[in-house]
Amino acid sequence: MRRKRAMTGWYDPAQLAQTGIRVAISTVFGQFADKREALAAANAIAPQPFDESFDYKGKGADGFWLDFVADTGDGWNSTYAIARLLSAKSLTFDGVELPRGQVLMMGGDQVYPTASRAEYEDRLLAPFEAAQQAEAKANGWPEEKARPDLYAIPGNHDWYDGLNAFFGLFCRRRIAIPGTIGQARPGRAIAGWETHQTRSYFALQLPGGWWLWGIDSQLEGYIDQPQIEYFRHAARYWMPKGSKLILCVGTPSWQYVDEADPDPGFASFSYLERLAGAERDDKGDPMGHQLRLVLTGDSHHYVRFVEGDRHYVTCGGGGAFLHPTQQVTDKNFTSEFPPPGVQHRRNNPRSQRSFEVAQSADGTPAVYPAAATSRLLTFWNLLFAVKNWKFPLLLTPAYALFISILDFNARLDQKVGLGDALLRGGSLWRAVELYWQFVIASPLAPLLLGVTLVGYHFFADVKSGLGRFAAGAVHAAASAAAVTVTTCALARATSSIWPEKVTTLISFAQQIGLIAGIGFASAVVSATVFGIYLLVMLLLFGRHANEAFSSIGHRGYKGFLRMRIDADGALTLYPIGLTNVPRDRGETPRNPPLSPHLIEAPIRIAAAAPAVSPAPAPPPVDSA
Repeated sequence: MRRKRAMTGWYDPAQLAQTGIRVAISTVFGQFADKREALAAANAIAPQPFDESFDYKGKGADGFWLDFVADTGDGWNSTYAIARLLSAKSLTFDGVELPRGQVLMMGGDQVYPTASRAEYEDRLLAPFEAAQQAEAKANGWPEEKARPDLYAIPGNHDWYDGLNAFFGLFCRRRIAIPGTIGQARPGRAIAGWETHQTRSYFALQLPGGWWLWGIDSQLEGYIDQPQIEYFRHAARYWMPKGSKLILCVGTPSWQYVDEADPDPGFASFSYLERLAGAERDDKGDPMGHQLRLVLTGDSHHYVRFVEGDRHYVTCGGGGAFLHPTQQVTDKNFTSEFPPPGVQHRRNNPRSQRSFEVAQSADGTPAVYPAAATSRLLTFWNLLFAVKNWKFPLLLTPAYALFISILDFNARLDQKVGLGDALLRGGSLWRAVELYWQFVIASPLAPLLLGVTLVGYHFFADVKSGLGRFAAGAVHAAASAAAVTVTTCALARATSSIWPEKVTTLISFAQQIGLIAGIGFASAVVSATVFGIYLLVMLLLFGRHANEAFSSIGHRGYKGFLRMRIDADGALTLYPIGLTNVPRDRGETPRNPPLSPHLIEAPIRIAAAAPAVSPAPAPPPVDSA
């Protein structure tokens, strides 16, 4: 039986070590072990015809439905709840029925914390299959019913094993190429869906003149050359002139961009969003493709930006811990790279880019959860040490070692243990002075403090060097002050049982117990200060959004997108939210009622009226 996994504890010692190792390995060796080019060689681009498995233009005479979900496969409860909504035959809001999507698009980070076959099985497949079976049983329609299609792009967490597990799960299908070794192979059935893709990126033809591109940008936004050639070929030879494009990417670069220095982090995405519109036919005439919608996850909330007539939607509510929204603001900057539809020339002046948080129909910002709710949730960091109880256990040995050094220095200087030495001073303030005298009495304690200060400095989520130093120093000082008072108070309180001389096994065990106990208390206090630091940095400066909310691990405020392409080519977005995720502690998933709602009123992207003409003929195939 597959394990029902809880939400990832990002501050658990074992998880911190495992994630750190995986991230380091994937970052250092990611490009050396990049399998995308090998997979592209095994599934060469077929010049003509366009793969019929990716062709949906003739489907959905009464409307074509498409679902988008991202950041799944973390906690069982949250992933299972979203999978139930995706598996349902339809959802109804205000009397309007929204049928299940004919295609499900997964927008990255299908599993947490790191990718492996076991993690995909436990965190993605198990809840999705259980949800599909539950919905099939509840609605009386057979499980073997024709499955909708499933496509997925990888996020950074999918890349942590070099896409090994991702390829096996989502890219099983193989197209047989005449003259090559190997046979055709179908895709894989995943719960109530079936995969069709042959690589980690793809181009789908949708009804109404729409196309969808799924992009694989690896860990650092790197787009391999075969992938670029694939999409250029699609834009020139597969897509009729004036096609409308939905772009699915791994991260919301427009949301993460550094306005003071945008180009390094924005260049790859800017190239992608201009790629289709910049393509020309064999005569040199523009193809005229229009980017109308960009979809992504990575941030585990819902935010809709607009720039001109383009919508940029972050919808990462598939099952991972919630991310805050109060720090999300408009982005205005100048870039070397122009917006889509404008040709890039190196000598051109910098272009103004303005990504504004959209306004919902009721005049409120198009974010979920609301900023006020997000601020309130941030205060859970006051209970950081409780919600992340394994983190103080990680700190306890370090604090116990530090206190043992102070005890040793006290015995050298005062001829008594640390408790009696701190009590002799009289007042607590005098005990604090003695504490720091013992700290500087030998070089080992200051060395440990220096290492800790460096750690606080590099942890600070501040871009400027001076700001980072200030944030790290304040954090270190606050932690040091709290731990000092805690140690002094507890050492003085236990001075009557603190052995003056460590001469017997009993007195040695007694001393070790006292040091360990005070070390644990100091670790709890330090972890609490850590949570307060995250709280203050997020509320006042909008920093440490990921660290502050990964510590909370909130499973609510999940969601996905349901989209409809009408017969006239208009695209309507229905953002579906789920505020409360039921708690399921049983071995077999129960089916408590879910209460989904529309995050905001449907967003209609009107059909443009381009002069659609047949795509140009592809270049001749070299039979040699």
